[in-house]
Amino acid sequence: MKPFTLYFPNKVIFGRGSLSKIGFEASRLGEKCLVVTGRSSAKKSGYLDIVVKSLEEYGLKTTVFDKVEPNPSIETVYKGFREGKENNCNLVLALGGGSAVDSAKGIAFLLKTNAKLEDSLFPNEVNDALPLIAIPTTCGTGSEVTRYSVLTLVKDNVKRKVVLVGSPLLPKVSILDANLLDSLPKELVAYTGFDALSHALEAYTSKDSTPFSDFVALEAVKIIFENIVKAFEGYSEAKENMLYASMLAGVAINCAGTEIVHGMGYYLTNYHDVHHGLANGILLPHVIRLEVCKGFKKLEDAAIRLGLESGMELVKKIEELASQVGIPKSLKDLGLKEVELDAMVADALSYERNISKHPLPLTTDDIREIFIMAFAGRS
Repeated sequence: MKPFTLYFPNKVIFGRGSLSKIGFEASRLGEKCLVVTGRSSAKKSGYLDIVVKSLEEYGLKTTVFDKVEPNPSIETVYKGFREGKENNCNLVLALGGGSAVDSAKGIAFLLKTNAKLEDSLFPNEVNDALPLIAIPTTCGTGSEVTRYSVLTLVKDNVKRKVVLVGSPLLPKVSILDANLLDSLPKELVAYTGFDALSHALEAYTSKDSTPFSDFVALEAVKIIFENIVKAFEGYSEAKENMLYASMLAGVAINCAGTEIVHGMGYYLTNYHDVHHGLANGILLPHVIRLEVCKGFKKLEDAAIRLGLESGMELVKKIEELASQVGIPKSLKDLGLKEVELDAMVADALSYERNISKHPLPLTTDDIREIFIMAFAGRS
């Protein structure tokens, strides 16, 4: 059996109503808490007030940093760090989607180490951070159970996705309460759901996959296949199942990482403000199709285990679900133009950490072919 390493030092509390435990859990980890969240949704839903009230009832002093944007920049992390430092915070709490959680991880690292973020990025590993609590409000990121923080670095008008990585970034406590998904717009259910599906399938196909990550990844795929359409339509139980699947997919990428779907999607996110999960949803079936056509037997095995007849049937299933939950058919539908193709290919090839995990030899022509298929769109 292939050797592997697991990262499981965190406590996960799953269940409706579990948000009520936040004050108690936080009181065991710190006295002054920096709450990191986005600019509006946590406030509008009322959950930010609920969290702050619970923290204060347990004696914690709280500071709210609500400046996190989608695809957060390194500059945002520094702003949160300064806010936390000014208030002597010794605990960080993330409330929101992947952007809030990833920002909070970076802030927790800086508050503990006073390091320079740019000097600590992958391939370096983070060796310390303040304790972190994560409360996801979407059903796709999985960041509540990973040791990764994905941020955006802008230099000379070039945007790059960069990664902090290390076990100290794993939240000490993650609270997964599906009640927080009740106000999630159906489009975000679809986009974050496809993010989770992409995590699961990329972890499964990754060169760094293990028997354990494969088991968890395929269970996540199975649950997503069974629930994403109903979750999109608003069914409460299906949303809860999607939250669970997202967590499983996060566990899978924590072991195996992501491959080229993510590496190719970063251009869409950085230069066209396409939601990360939507970018993955557009590209995923075309990457899987290429791998199937190249004879990657592991995907044939996955299809059988998922109750499908072949790897190509797996591709068709992904495309069918994408259509059912409103994922646009092509890159053209997102406003991209084919004159960008060379820049898109060059950008994708620059993400070596993703390319290195691709299960088969990957050429420039392969990347170009995937993008061309994505421009042509689903049938």
